[in-house]
Amino acid sequence: MTELNGMTDTFTLNNGVEIPVVGFGTWQTPDGDVAQKSVEAAIAAGYRHIDTAAMYGNEETVGAGIQ
Repeated sequence: MTELNGMTDTFTLNNGVEIPVVGFGTWQTPDGDVAQKSVEAAIAAGYRHIDTAAMYGNEETVGAGIQ
């Protein structure tokens, strides 16, 4: 097993794409300013893996935070 030591460590998916091991989850993050500002803060802190889904109902403002 590889030792993981930070937010720059990645996993390689079956299709060869690498994704960061540590991700910022947006489940139960209220849509609107809360979602946008929390994603902006996560990116500023170094997150590069933002976990979201349409069923969370906040994808528009999560996207605004990424943008």
